[in-house]
Amino acid sequence: MGLTSIARIITLLVLLSSQGSSRYYVNIAVMETHPMGNEIAAWDLELQEPMKEHNVRDHEHSKPTDEMIIDAGYPSETHTVVTDDGYILTLHRIPHDVGGTYNRTRPVVFLQHGLLSSSADWVVTGPGKALAFLLSDQGYDVWMGNYRGNTYSHQHVNPDIDKKTYWAFSWDEMAEHDLPTMLSHMMEVTGQDTFYYIGHSMGTLTYYTACNYHHWIQNATRLMVGYGPHTIVANMISPVFGLMSQFANDIQWILDYLGLYEFLPSNWLIEWWAAKVCDESMMNQGICENLMFLVAGYNKNEMNSTALSYIMGHTPAGTSTMNMLHYGQSVNTGGWAGFDYGSDQLNLRRWNSTHPPTYKYDVITAPVALFWGENDWLVV
Repeated sequence: MGLTSIARIITLLVLLSSQGSSRYYVNIAVMETHPMGNEIAAWDLELQEPMKEHNVRDHEHSKPTDEMIIDAGYPSETHTVVTDDGYILTLHRIPHDVGGTYNRTRPVVFLQHGLLSSSADWVVTGPGKALAFLLSDQGYDVWMGNYRGNTYSHQHVNPDIDKKTYWAFSWDEMAEHDLPTMLSHMMEVTGQDTFYYIGHSMGTLTYYTACNYHHWIQNATRLMVGYGPHTIVANMISPVFGLMSQFANDIQWILDYLGLYEFLPSNWLIEWWAAKVCDESMMNQGICENLMFLVAGYNKNEMNSTALSYIMGHTPAGTSTMNMLHYGQSVNTGGWAGFDYGSDQLNLRRWNSTHPPTYKYDVITAPVALFWGENDWLVV
């Protein structure tokens, strides 16, 4: 790897990681960064970023999912499950409608959020509008999942787990471990052997991938509904992933030498992305300060401006840098495959092969209904 390539990578990762007013000296000679500088540097890069707060979340606009459900007058339950690899996940449930009673014959529906999101997505716009409430009103037992690394699923059974180990996941692990764990718990609690599944964006990708690992999932699915569905992202125009794709081949160097495992872009980098895609009206509403809109796109004619501050109070909800890089790999390869660790040795350790698996469509046998929007930067 040449000096120019290394400098480019370090510049990006410093911008990804610096969350306040900081000065960094990046020393190419020894592959280290020091807040106070390094006097033996053969080559130095100085970056200084003023502190600027984005997305300040007051309680009114960022209430937890269960609190929003209760405020709306619906019954709320919070369930905790543990995956077979030790991640502690939180599920939220609306067991029946307002004034209703528990009934084990209610059809069960599972809602799974997309990238950088959480269960809050399904209730944040309130009764009469949010999908979770509408489904409850129609007699469904509504369950909402949260993938590892987001606001509600940020713990592990090992309290001493290091950051490198904890954040070493992408949507592969969500599909292989998280989704089957949550679905199994839902079926056990409700006594139901079938369910409806509704996924958004990454929530569709993980469902399709999970069908490659667990054939019982598609057999138990009465109907799979996908919003912004995808397996490949050949038409992606998101500026965030356009940049991430340029660094997808330098994964282990990024993770091992820079130690940036949780995806936390800096204020400077968000502003740089925003400058590439935002118009004046978007700037005025603060949309361009929110990473979620820079990832997925924005349509002012379809956006409820009243709900905007509440939506931004819950996103981005968090994920790993590795997960974002996995999407970057998908942009580069145009395929639907497992995470490529960048070396034969590491791939063998994870996949028992020098190459990650290519996932298959023929295992997806459940009925499927798909919906998408033309302004979805991630998919369409």
